[in-house]
Amino acid sequence: MLTKAMLNEAERVWKMDDMNLAMGRALRVSTIGAAFHYARSFYHLLGNRRRYDRQAISGVVRLTCPGYDVATVHMCACVDISPRGMGVDCSDAIQPDTIVEVHAEEHGARRPVRVCYCHEHGSVYRIGLEFATGDDKSRH
Repeated sequence: MLTKAMLNEAERVWKMDDMNLAMGRALRVSTIGAAFHYARSFYHLLGNRRRYDRQAISGVVRLTCPGYDVATVHMCACVDISPRGMGVDCSDAIQPDTIVEVHAEEHGARRPVRVCYCHEHGSVYRIGLEFATGDDKSRH
């Protein structure tokens, strides 16, 4: 025969099991969130291997790509710059490892650069350029 005390104890255990189940779910979600946060931080640590900080910059540069008969000129918007290279947004894609010439009209400087990457970034292509130094150490 079930007594009132036995029923109260069974109800308390039932509620504890529900609470333990909810806590277990919260801990699992929290653990996954913590693992995701850690992995993301680790990726940023390894992903940004640049020696120099990049400085945001705005302006227009021309990229001149050598061609068989005629060189192709692309007008690009500067995004950032560092002592080793610069990032630009361009309406056209340029193949990585292509050597092009960058020309900033404000400074009158022309300099050879190597295209490190070219990724679609919204409606434009984000292109990473490395200033050519004449030796193979500048290559990744």
